[in-house]
Amino acid sequence: MGWDPAVLARIRHLHLRARVLTESLMMGEHRSRRVGQAVEFADYQEYQPGADLRHLDWKVLARSDRLVIKRFVTETQLPCTVVVDLSGDMDTGTTGRGGYPDLDTSKAGYALTLAATLLFFLHRHGEPVGLELLAGQGAAYTSLPPRTGKNHLQQCFAALATARPGGRANLGQTLLAVGGRTRRRSWVGLITDGMEEPSEWLPAMSAFARRKTDVRLFHLFDRGEWTLDFKDAALFYSPEGGEDLAVDPGGAREAFAEVVDDYVSEVRSGIVRFGGRYVPVGTDVPLEDAIRRAILDGVAEGTWA
Repeated sequence: MGWDPAVLARIRHLHLRARVLTESLMMGEHRSRRVGQAVEFADYQEYQPGADLRHLDWKVLARSDRLVIKRFVTETQLPCTVVVDLSGDMDTGTTGRGGYPDLDTSKAGYALTLAATLLFFLHRHGEPVGLELLAGQGAAYTSLPPRTGKNHLQQCFAALATARPGGRANLGQTLLAVGGRTRRRSWVGLITDGMEEPSEWLPAMSAFARRKTDVRLFHLFDRGEWTLDFKDAALFYSPEGGEDLAVDPGGAREAFAEVVDDYVSEVRSGIVRFGGRYVPVGTDVPLEDAIRRAILDGVAEGTWA
């Protein structure tokens, strides 16, 4: 197929950014090569003095008064999928050449670059990688299951480079579908601004929990959206529909801060309830920091403020 020069430039840009960021991350990495542990129970072994007590099966001890250790088999590869929300509410910031979101000065561009870097980082670690795009328009692919190989990685980059935000993600419905086809004991990085009612989509995270998936939610936000950092009264609207709303930022800022705090708390607790990890990511945060917190440091703590 013939590629638009603007798309080819975006693919090169994504590849370069992802490679540079990955090399920076790997320079400071002093941990296992693997992003996570995909393990399956193998059998029991009689306890021997000095064995790791963390693997002691207390249920067997209670039933039979025997000390046994669980043994596991570690899988050599961990299937990894990056899921990107490209709904209309992600369409903030600058539009670049060809009508595509600018990769450096837009919320969707930040999400696409974050996705590309995660894919490249995981690929460099030898993991099979896949990509799921929720909503959006114009992408070369919307669903690519985890595979290895440079050609597959390039397909993922082509999908990211040709994607534009648009429409509504219907997170509850689409996450149930994605969770249903996700491999057991895999890794999933979900990039979304979560701009749908949390009670409507958080229950869908159960689809990943049932498959014992290691989920990291990258909760993407623009600080201006969450702080009403505007001087003058303005008319606010959503690209995904709904009534326009006139707001005086000065008078509403304090009450709005409480609404945002409640919203963030609801999302964070919902993700944790289903065994996931919550990573708030402001678009002013360096991508390297967001990825390090989510993968290398193995934590999902912190607040958005």
